Amino acid sequence: MITAKRVDVRYATALLRIAKERGIEKAVYNDMLELRVLTVNNVDFKNFLKSPTIKNSQKAHILKLLFTDAFNPLTLDFLLLILKKARVGNIMNIATAYVRMYRIENHLKTVTVYTEKELFDPQKQQLETTLKSQIPGETIELRCRTHPGLIGGLVLRYDDYLFNGSISRQLKNFRLNLQFNHYETQF
Repeated sequence: MITAKRVDVRYATALLRIAKERGIEKAVYNDMLELRVLTVNNVDFKNFLKSPTIKNSQKAHILKLLFTDAFNPLTLDFLLLILKKARVGNIMNIATAYVRMYRIENHLKTVTVYTEKELFDPQKQQLETTLKSQIPGETIELRCRTHPGLIGGLVLRYDDYLFNGSISRQLKNFRLNLQFNHYETQF
């Protein structure tokens, strides 16, 4: 029996191959990003897809109504195929696998930046320039998030790399150093 992860990768690989043949892999990539956001953020949509009481023909009709104008026709046909093959529960994982493969093939690196306050455009541009020099050969996709718990500075995350340059982290490190470096008076 094929594991679910292998099934997800196989479907995503097939979709990427067809999208490449048609020259629409970027449009399908954007659709897969939207589909991931939709399945994560909209509980009603997720329940609709997984509901055993709604017939597949009804689901197909609703998907056509929802996505005919929003998604590329290939993406919509793919969703209908997944529905027909009873792989609706795998949609999120298939979309994630597609996004991952697209990013690898196009040397697209997503970097998430956490700051205390919203970054201004000049700050974002300067950060992108610095990241491009640190990660050569990759296109940087910068995602800025605010995290009120940070006290100044920033936290960068991409792949398995985490850089914590926040003042709150520096204060924690300083406190730990004070706790474990005992001061002995000399007489």
